[in-house]
Amino acid sequence: MSETKKLPQISAGLAAAGGAFCVGTALGWSSPASPRLVEEGQYFPITQDQWNWIASIVTVGCAISCIPIGYFMNKIGRKSTMMALVIPFLLGWALIIWAQNFAMMVSGRFFLGLAGGAFCISAPQYSAEIAEKEIRGAIGSFFQLLISLGILFSYVVGAFLSVFWLSVLCGIMPIIFAAILFIMPESPTYLVIKNKNTQAEESLKWLRGENYNPTQEIDELKANLSDEILTKVPFSVAIKERASISALVIGLGLLYFQQMCAINAILFYSTDIFAAANVGMDADISTIIIGIMQFFSSFMASVLVDRLGRRVLLLGSIIVMTITLFAIGTFFYIQSIDPETAETLGWLPLTSLCIYILAYPVGYGGIPWLVVSEVAPKKMKAFTGPIIGFFAWALAFLVTLSFNNITTLIGTGETFWIFAGGSVVGILFTFFVVPETKGKSLAEIEELLNRGGRKEK
Repeated sequence: MSETKKLPQISAGLAAAGGAFCVGTALGWSSPASPRLVEEGQYFPITQDQWNWIASIVTVGCAISCIPIGYFMNKIGRKSTMMALVIPFLLGWALIIWAQNFAMMVSGRFFLGLAGGAFCISAPQYSAEIAEKEIRGAIGSFFQLLISLGILFSYVVGAFLSVFWLSVLCGIMPIIFAAILFIMPESPTYLVIKNKNTQAEESLKWLRGENYNPTQEIDELKANLSDEILTKVPFSVAIKERASISALVIGLGLLYFQQMCAINAILFYSTDIFAAANVGMDADISTIIIGIMQFFSSFMASVLVDRLGRRVLLLGSIIVMTITLFAIGTFFYIQSIDPETAETLGWLPLTSLCIYILAYPVGYGGIPWLVVSEVAPKKMKAFTGPIIGFFAWALAFLVTLSFNNITTLIGTGETFWIFAGGSVVGILFTFFVVPETKGKSLAEIEELLNRGGRKEK
């Protein structure tokens, strides 16, 4: 096989991850918008209960869109599907920008979720299909990197502008994304599935270089895309294989513990958390610091994922997050019983959250989605993404909607301790259940799961 170029593949991966940037702006929007809409009354009066729905309804949209997205990717293509997702993005931001009441704003957030959840399935699959094995992990990590950048964008812009202008700028981002993605090629895997071999050759030459001979790779794609892929295999048949069950257990477990690490509660309510902590620093500045840390850590993940492996980063990530969640819970517990002592510990929540934000993207931020795309056997690929995506976002909805109510009921400190306890279980799950997929082909990973786990022969 002739020598290939990596830069075009990286460019295509970044272009697809531009949708993740748009998702990040929607996720990060909640933090600076919360005090301005609830306390300052920008737009119209919004109660705390209404805000809880505005902040969390985006995850409902994400969960719903995970179900049909696989059909659209197979029907019109990966690239075309992502281009079409610009429409709900624009509709969502338009409803928020010109919102006249609660119904318009909550509907806008719902449409943002529809686009966001679909991107969590389509962009990683596109990236996995356009990348060579040697850089698959790095390109797959672009999704979390661009989500972090989008969140940071909302934090910075939201600190200085009104919610209206923050929403306007966020609404422009999907248009820029569509313009960039338009010039990128369609997934060669999809083109081979549709028997568009000439277009598949052109796509591979764009991705690998003009001097690249795509014949061998196309033959390999055809060999791998057996009849069980080209025809619809019922879920009842696909789930019978040991590798299929293992893939679902691994995927559902990783995404469960990703949410039980409290990331969405922290992202949605970071400004409120720092304001309540009374750390002597402007809450907007605190969240901007968090956003910078998260972006830096996401960048490090893209560098390390193909060097250190998935399991090492996952374990290191969740261990550090567990410690910091316990520390945050301890601070808020002390604050509730001894405010004077808590004032002397004002550094603790900022330090702990910064460390947390450094740890999350390195492991449990983007790697679970990467591992899900790697461990899904050929027969299960049509089902794994939608099932796990729906589960993850439905759980995120429950966490974000109930976070304020739970903290009111049992206390902020005790709530973070619950998250920390869940993360302890996540450490055990990661160590004993999750396999290492670094440097393995998808066929080798499937064989590993059929043998019963992460142990080598």
